[in-house]
Formats: sequence, C-alpha cells, structure tokens
Amino acid sequence: MPEQHPTSPARIVGRRLRAPLAAVAAASALATLAACSGPGSSSGSSSAGATPTAVNTDVAGTPATLNLFSAAGLETYEQGLADAFTAKYPKIKVKLRVEADNNYNTVLPRLLASDSAPDIAAPNDLLGGVKDNLLTNLDAYDKAYGWSSKVPASALAPGRVSNGVIGSGSLYEAGGSAGPLVGVFYNKELAAKVGMTAVPSSIAELEAVMAKAKASGITPIVASNQDGLIGHLYNLLLGDYMGAQKLSDFVNHKPGATLDTPAAVEATKTLQKWIKAGYFASDVNAVNQEASYGQFTGGKGLLFFQGSWITQTIDKTFKGKYGVFPMPPAEKGGKYAGMTSNTLAYSIAAHSKNKDAAALFLDFLTTPEAAKVAVANGYAAVTSGSQKVAAPSLSGTATDQIQAGYAAIAADNGFDSWIQNAAPAVNTKLIQQLQLLVSGKVEPAAMVKTLQTTYADAIKSS
Repeated sequence: MPEQHPTSPARIVGRRLRAPLAAVAAASALATLAACSGPGSSSGSSSAGATPTAVNTDVAGTPATLNLFSAAGLETYEQGLADAFTAKYPKIKVKLRVEADNNYNTVLPRLLASDSAPDIAAPNDLLGGVKDNLLTNLDAYDKAYGWSSKVPASALAPGRVSNGVIGSGSLYEAGGSAGPLVGVFYNKELAAKVGMTAVPSSIAELEAVMAKAKASGITPIVASNQDGLIGHLYNLLLGDYMGAQKLSDFVNHKPGATLDTPAAVEATKTLQKWIKAGYFASDVNAVNQEASYGQFTGGKGLLFFQGSWITQTIDKTFKGKYGVFPMPPAEKGGKYAGMTSNTLAYSIAAHSKNKDAAALFLDFLTTPEAAKVAVANGYAAVTSGSQKVAAPSLSGTATDQIQAGYAAIAADNGFDSWIQNAAPAVNTKLIQQLQLLVSGKVEPAAMVKTLQTTYADAIKSS
C-alpha cells in the first residue's frame, strides 16, 4: 500500500520508495537524443572538487566502474537503468550497493562523507548535502550536456539550490523526467451515463460534469478525508489557481513565498463550493484511503482525485473500467499543473572519483532508453525531443492516458509538490483544516491564514 502523503524533493527517497505501478507498464516510442561534447581532456579522469569547472563528456570509450547507492525497494528499477546504460556504453559498468529501505536515509549522509562514497545516489537531504559539500555542483555538466534545454524546468527545479532554498540556483540533482501523475480518475461506465465524452478543459467544464452526475443521482467525487486525502484535490486546485511556480516556492521555503494569497483563497472557495453542492459523500470525513478505493472500484462515484500509484491496487478488480486525465486548468487554454516527484533524478557525490563518467550516466537518464525503463517500472516519463505524445483524451489505455497527462504537465513546466511537504506541522494542520472545511466549521480565508501561520511558525523554529 503506498503511503498517504508523498515526501518533499529534499526527502525524495521516501517518495521514490513507492512500489511500481502495475498498470503503467508499456514503453513509449521516444526519439534518440544526442549527447554533446564539452571542454576538458579526452581522458576519463574525474573533475576535481565539489564544483568542477572543466569537465569531459568524451568518456564513453574509457573503462570505468560506477557505484550507485540504491534502496532495496528500487533495486529492480535502478538495476534496469544500470543495465540499459551499460548496453549503450559497454566500457562503463554500474554496480549497485543496496541498502534496506528503512536504513537508506540514515546511511547515505555518512556514506557520502566517507572515503568510500558512491558515485551516484538520490539524496534524502539535498540541502544538507549541499551545505556539507557532499554533492557535486552540476552546473558545468548542465552546460556541457544541455540538460536545462532537454528536461522540463519544473522537473529540474527540485534539484536546484540557492542560499539554502530548493527550486532555483545551481544544479545538484539531475536526470530525466519521470514520476507518477496525480490527476482525475474516472469510472468509464458512469462517465458514459453523464455524457462525459471529452476531457474537461477547464474547472468550469469539470464542474458541469459533476453537476450532471449529481443530478443523475451519482456521487460526483469519491474521496477519503479521515486521513486528509481530499488534500490531493486541494493541492491540484492550488496549483491551478496559484500556478505551479508559486506553489513550489511556498513548499521550498523561498523567501517571501506565501500561501495567504487571493489565488489560494479562490482555490479553497472552489473546494468549499463543491462540498456545499454535495459533490462528496456526506460521510467523507469518516472514510479512509482503503475504503475510498473500494468505493471507487465499487461504482460509488464518478471521479477520484488521486495519483497513478493507485493503479497497482485498483487494477486487481477494476482494470479496464477506469481512465485518468490531468487536472484541467482553472481557465480554458491555461497551463496544466500537478504534483509529482522525479524518479529519474540523481546526484553525484563530491567525493566521487568518476565524476565525468557519472555525469554521462545522468545524461543517459534524459534519453528514450532510460524513459522506457522508467515506464516499464511503473512511471510516466518524457524526454525533450521525443515523439509528440497525444493530447489528454478519454481514449486509449490507462497507461496511454497517464503518459499523456504527465506529458501535458511537463510541456507547461507545471510540476509542483504537495503543500504538506513544506513542513510536518503543515501536514498535520492541513488534515485538520480540510476536515473542518468539510464540516462547515472554517471559511476559506481563515483556513488559508491558518495554514500560512503554521508554515511561518515552522520556518522560524527551524
């Protein structure tokens, strides 16, 4: 069973340990990307220091062995990446060092600081790793390989650090773009009954579909709020109204970032409007995650705002009976936004003796070969320059729809994170406030102010 709330980019490993998605197993045809050459010698030697300036991209023909530190839950996936990389670059081997999932976050910082540091890892604490000079500044490699032009900016942003804040500045974690899609799951049979023949292109169109469902005696939205998982929907609305960048700024503690904005209040008012319209079951505050899965697969509602990780659970009884599309923009023609975490992003240890070869591995993660491995292991994936992915639609398989939805968000640089990842106290307060909103005991403006105050207090205390 996947965890209820994802972790933040600074704690990306916790998020990455989600089990693979059984329903997202088909690879997309993606065009090949050519690697570029950069300054430096022609040997395979390492670039020195935590901030290399002269780097070498001509290392494919130089024998080397890279060590990749892996959590056990990701061993199959990361071994697949290693095998695909070596198939393309036979002179360079990738050896996994596997640690138990519950030990990974504890062991990695100590390992990065040691003389036996791995070459490649996914840091659980990006800010700490940068502060302690344990991670390589990748700016020179970014320039040499052109990662910033290959990968959506919002997919690279969680790997950037500036003055102790994630989201901008120098690059310390890079790779391709792959991860779960958080969007709108729908019951195909009920969608046909209410005449939903196309993906809604705005919040207004989505509301029109829900109004038809309610008028037909169908519960528009299945949700669980005993555990605050209406939060997925709330977060999608915040991304729509605030914009992905401003929401990410808040989560990543950018100085001056705030949730207390008219846009956030408007998103909260929209959720309140849906609550008052009876679009949720009356007992939603008493429903937990597992029960909500049963309600959706049992035909108890039209829509389910969730992440594509749920396919591994609902496919057991509901495969072929549901579809999924990305959350529509607030206004027709607006930008898509949605939460994800990048499963193709890695860092190079500052103590690595094979930085140039490790950077070639990170560049490989931007290619179609790596994307295929990601998709085969249950993630949506895109690469810049790939064949055009179909626009979101109600046709095709769930795998096709997840891929299309993820690509639509990537094209708009719309990836953001979950607001509870801003601080543990925000997570706790969010659950409480969502339950109060459902029960009619808090107004949108007051809810937003409470969350902002909780966030500000958490920042001060940290």
